[in-house]
Amino acid sequence: MRMRSLAVAGLFAAGVIIGLTSSEIIHAQVSGYSNRQLLKADLQNIPGQEALVFTSDWPPGFRLPLHMHPEGHELAYVIEGELTLEIDGVGTKVVKAGEVMHTPPNIPHFGRNATDKPLKTLVMRIKDKSKPIVVEVQR
Repeated sequence: MRMRSLAVAGLFAAGVIIGLTSSEIIHAQVSGYSNRQLLKADLQNIPGQEALVFTSDWPPGFRLPLHMHPEGHELAYVIEGELTLEIDGVGTKVVKAGEVMHTPPNIPHFGRNATDKPLKTLVMRIKDKSKPIVVEVQR
């Protein structure tokens, strides 16, 4: 009987571990957002400033949290799909493939893929090297 109880307990524990692991895998697959840095370079003629370039893949329905870029300009070019931006003081802007949007420094905003199709962006930032790239904004 003791052996049977241990076997049942072991199976239960294995089930919980498998369940938690598969939940994390499913969550990772559902979020599916990826961001890759292509360039980081000092701007020689503007001391203390740097340029950063990233590509991002956004699955349908994905949304970034509300954030801002301290002392950093952001230019988002849409390669494929549509990017919906919510920008404080501006409102909602939909940026389509082939279009670009500028978000000034220190302005809270977030982006989302409000469509049922993948979204690909190229994001360029010019920022103060001493500041973080992004800061989440709490409301």
